[in-house]
Amino acid sequence: MAAKSPKKKTAAKRKRKVKEKAQDVPLEQIESDMEHSALNDFAETTKADLKKLGDKIHEATDRGVHVVKDIAEHVQRFANDATELTKIKIDLHNLKSERTKLYTLMGEQLRNLYISKELTGLKKRFTSEFKKLDELETAIADKEKRSSNISISEDMKKL
Repeated sequence: MAAKSPKKKTAAKRKRKVKEKAQDVPLEQIESDMEHSALNDFAETTKADLKKLGDKIHEATDRGVHVVKDIAEHVQRFANDATELTKIKIDLHNLKSERTKLYTLMGEQLRNLYISKELTGLKKRFTSEFKKLDELETAIADKEKRSSNISISEDMKKL
């Protein structure tokens, strides 16, 4: 038979800690503490979320203000150009009307001279009218040139 191995002896046994009995805490107190903790966590999370939202709204508002300012500048330039172009077009119309009236008057005078057989010395008779007609032609050409230099379509594209 085999010899029994002797049991090893261990060092002194540790003393077990005795658990102290927890004091009875009322359930209402536990629930109240949990609600208070949950509310604090929720309040902190909500505060952080609201701050982020406020920052985003502020940033979007700033961008919106810049966009509106840019659009307003384009609209103002367009309105100024359109006003100037309208004034020039009105001046052109008036000059052309005046030219037409002068042609009509000269034509009537020429017709009357022709009928009365006094159609001699035309240059001397119509010197002032020809001079006024030359001035009108120059003014019309100038206004047409100015109106062609105004481009309201560029500002419209930017709107």
